[in-house]
Amino acid sequence: MRYGTPPRPAHRATADGGLVLLVRGIGSGGQHRPPPAPPPSRVRRAPARRRAARTGVEPQRAVLWLTQGIAGVILLGLALTIGFLILASDRHQQQSVTPVAPATPDLGQVFPGDEIRPAGATGAYRIEMRHLDADCATATTGRLGAVLLGHGCSEVVRAGLTAPYGDYQVTAGVFTLADASAAAEVDDLVRGLVETGDGGFTTVPAGPADASTAQVGWRTRGNFLLYCVITRPDGHLVPADDPYAARITAELVDTHLGGSVAGAPAPPQPPGVLAAS
Repeated sequence: MRYGTPPRPAHRATADGGLVLLVRGIGSGGQHRPPPAPPPSRVRRAPARRRAARTGVEPQRAVLWLTQGIAGVILLGLALTIGFLILASDRHQQQSVTPVAPATPDLGQVFPGDEIRPAGATGAYRIEMRHLDADCATATTGRLGAVLLGHGCSEVVRAGLTAPYGDYQVTAGVFTLADASAAAEVDDLVRGLVETGDGGFTTVPAGPADASTAQVGWRTRGNFLLYCVITRPDGHLVPADDPYAARITAELVDTHLGGSVAGAPAPPQPPGVLAAS
């Protein structure tokens, strides 16, 4: 049975005067309602803890790499420091073990030109003859040559000079010994040899000095033995209190020779002096 739509208002009065609303029929000829909307799809989200773990991975890796880099730099610095200390220690040991060859004075440095004028001298010392020899015994007499060779003497530089005081004749020179210790030992032996006549120094230009009239002065400076032999032109005795001899020894041995071998004059200390009595 089909229900249709009445052509006139579908209102009918009821017995009691009320209105009844006619409901449209439902059937194949009626209007269909729209199908219900599908339920909204649900999106599965990762738990908050998992998301936090993923976002914290990159900062943790960066911190780890930074820590490893700093540790590497520290280890490299320690390695370089240890290597430097070992190298410095080896160099120090080599310098301590390797003997330093003593300096050798140059003939032109000690006795340059035709004359020398030590500081404080009132006149110039005229150089008559100069001599350089690797055989130290040629400048000595008696046992002194063997003593010098036994202490490593390798060279002697000497000259014959005329002093500006009374024309005194002087032989002055430098012996190069093995080291300062050897020079100090020789210093103690020279006096005994000269006093007893068992050893001494030759003069230039000629022959040994007459020990009975000459005055001998010496001292050591580093690995050098500095000396001078003073004689008078008339061959007379040069006494221990001779003022010219004292001045000559100070100017030649202390000032000139000391400055030539060490770069500066020797300190004011009188050298060993022996004069005939």
